[in-house]
Amino acid sequence: MRLFIALPVVAAVALSACNSGGSVTAENESAESVAKKVAAADIKPQAGRWESVVKFEKLDIEGVPQQAKDAMAKQMATDHKFTSCLTPEQVSKPDGGFFAGGGEDCTYKTFTMAGGKVDAEMTCGKAPYQQAMTMNGAYSDTSYDIKVNSQSEVQPGKPMKIALAVASKRVGECDGKEDITAKDVKEMEAAAKAMEAKAK
Repeated sequence: MRLFIALPVVAAVALSACNSGGSVTAENESAESVAKKVAAADIKPQAGRWESVVKFEKLDIEGVPQQAKDAMAKQMATDHKFTSCLTPEQVSKPDGGFFAGGGEDCTYKTFTMAGGKVDAEMTCGKAPYQQAMTMNGAYSDTSYDIKVNSQSEVQPGKPMKIALAVASKRVGECDGKEDITAKDVKEMEAAAKAMEAKAK
């Protein structure tokens, strides 16, 4: 199961879907294939420092004790804010990992990006540890507002549902003091791969 894949995926898709001049559509294609289409369409954000706010709208895990549910509800009530540095290299060379949060077996059932709107349906992993996600929202080259719904299983027969919203805007040049750097992104991707390998 990919406990940490949701946020990298949101950041990757949203940050890559930022120039409203192009359009991309895909059906039953890998994350790598979609990344190539986006690059070919020259859909790029502006490199620099981005400020983001993540709000968990739903977190439901079957079989979790009420005390734990109450703790999760309290955690969800707080908006999570962070800054990140998007480098020129990340902008110019998005790859499959950039679009799938480090996952190598993610497939977009559908993917549409055009006119400042993005709508996608994706699956990652294999049963019984498969994760299904939908993403939709608006974007420009300096901001985005994306909603994500994810469903997976903590263990066979125990589903986990997550709904979250991410809003972000470019606020200037990177200063090296961001919460998430390019190095951190690579570490998150490596962690996602390691967790997936362990689950298998």
